[in-house]
Amino acid sequence: MRFGLRARVALAFGLLSLVIAGAVSGATYSAARWYLLNQREDSAITRAVLDSRATSAALASGLDPVEALDQIPSVGTSQPMLQVKGVWYTSGVTVPPDALPQSLLAVAARDGGAQQRTAIGDEEYLLVALQLPTGIYVEVFLLRDLDLILTIGGWLLVIQTMIAGLLGVLIGRYAFGRIIRPLFRLGAGARRIASGEFSTRIPLTKDPDLDPIAASFNGMAQSVQSRIQREQRFSANVSHELRSPLTAVVGTVDLLEKNVEQLPEREQRLIGTLQTQTARMHQMLIDLLEISRIGNDDPPLLESVDVETLCLDAVHVRNLPEDLVSGSAPVIRTDTRRFERIVGNLIDNANRHGGGVTAIRIEHNATVIPEVVRVCVEDDGPGIPPSEVEKLFEPFTRGVAAKETSGAGLGLAIAIEQSHLLGITLRVESADSGGARFVIEIPLIESDIIDELGGSDE
Repeated sequence: MRFGLRARVALAFGLLSLVIAGAVSGATYSAARWYLLNQREDSAITRAVLDSRATSAALASGLDPVEALDQIPSVGTSQPMLQVKGVWYTSGVTVPPDALPQSLLAVAARDGGAQQRTAIGDEEYLLVALQLPTGIYVEVFLLRDLDLILTIGGWLLVIQTMIAGLLGVLIGRYAFGRIIRPLFRLGAGARRIASGEFSTRIPLTKDPDLDPIAASFNGMAQSVQSRIQREQRFSANVSHELRSPLTAVVGTVDLLEKNVEQLPEREQRLIGTLQTQTARMHQMLIDLLEISRIGNDDPPLLESVDVETLCLDAVHVRNLPEDLVSGSAPVIRTDTRRFERIVGNLIDNANRHGGGVTAIRIEHNATVIPEVVRVCVEDDGPGIPPSEVEKLFEPFTRGVAAKETSGAGLGLAIAIEQSHLLGITLRVESADSGGARFVIEIPLIESDIIDELGGSDE
């Protein structure tokens, strides 16, 4: 599984924080342990020296070893021991004399004193041995309290290290969000431009690093918008200029058609061909004018409409049987004229290129959010090759099996542009019969559901 960029940045921040916090915690623990142990050793040696002097004075005053040890004040968990003439005396039984390391006693006898940390049983002790005129004085200090302090401190440092790693993840996620937010705005702007909103611009934030990127994006969007507007104006002007002479040609052809029976057979065939081509050119001009107006004319006029009624109207206009339409759906809000043009163009495309429309299915999917109404137009043709799907909705694109007289290839281009304007989805897929299925998906908004329940405000 590959993590996204946000997760990778957050994990990198967390790992870096964990490493830094771990290094600092380790150094802190080592320094604290070294300091506390040294402090404990210094205090233990100081006390052992004082206790040994008190013991030596008591022995010099004539007290026996047991009485001399009783003179030592009991502080903490230390245990004093005294060896006189090879016999050990002690005021406690925590550590027996035979458990004392012989190396410690040998060094103390040679050098006058020695200290050593050692484990006796399950506990760790600090042993301080001092040579007296009458024997050897040993005091045993339990290090349990120091170990407990170091253990608690170590676990606190571990917890703090883990918290630092978690905070690093959260900071990394937040920092990534702050850094990547301008890119999200660029992506949203690019998607809006791709959907046809060419006036989209990215607002400048007075950031010296981000504003040049936003300005470049806005310049690109302005250039794209200007170019498309020039193309639309050119198409509209050409179509308008051709419309007047074409109207005259159509009138002349109609006049000739009325008197075609008075002409020879050869001229009759020529007039028939001229009429077909003239009608085709006339429809092409109408389509070109509509393409040039999409996005520039009036905004969509939304109203509550019944999808089944619209599909039946499209079927009636083309003198097709009503049983082609099946299914039902809730009332939707859309632009009636534009939606009828989308459905009509899909039906015309099926009749011209797909062997005829075979079914117009209306489906309602209430299991998704938002709910979706689908209109599927199926034909009896050979289907759409995968290589042609991407360019199928481009202007003047026709399938490889299309005939020269079967249209100019503008119907699907108009349908896709109108669907973008209405905020619906238009796609093509393979039908169960082997032909093509064009699917219109209309998301239901909250107002649609209100209308269905009888709460329309119109």
